[in-house]
Amino acid sequence: MRLLPYAAVVVLLCASATIAQTPDLAQRQAEAAAALAERQEEETVLAEGEGRSEVFGYCTACHNTALIRRSAFTRERWDELMDWMAEKHGMNPLEGEFRDTIVDYLARHYGPLTRGPRGGNPFLN
Repeated sequence: MRLLPYAAVVVLLCASATIAQTPDLAQRQAEAAAALAERQEEETVLAEGEGRSEVFGYCTACHNTALIRRSAFTRERWDELMDWMAEKHGMNPLEGEFRDTIVDYLARHYGPLTRGPRGGNPFLN
């Protein structure tokens, strides 16, 4: 029973040390986020192919290429997204050949992922 008050003091000291480190951690995270935001992307981060320049130029006006590169949508879904971004986010509507070029490029290079016989595990396929 005598150890219980001492254990409580140790827990409080550890908690206060953790709380004291939180502003430093928040500062480091903010600096890392700012460094990422300042880093300039280049068109070459996207897959090579017809439409890459158009996609890079048009899409990176609002967001970085990571959003594109991690997506795996069908052509129909990419096409729907063009309308959604125009309606919900104020993107200038895409029409005609320019829209087809962008949607075709996205569907060709960032379409649904094909899974291997082992479920897409890169270490087993």
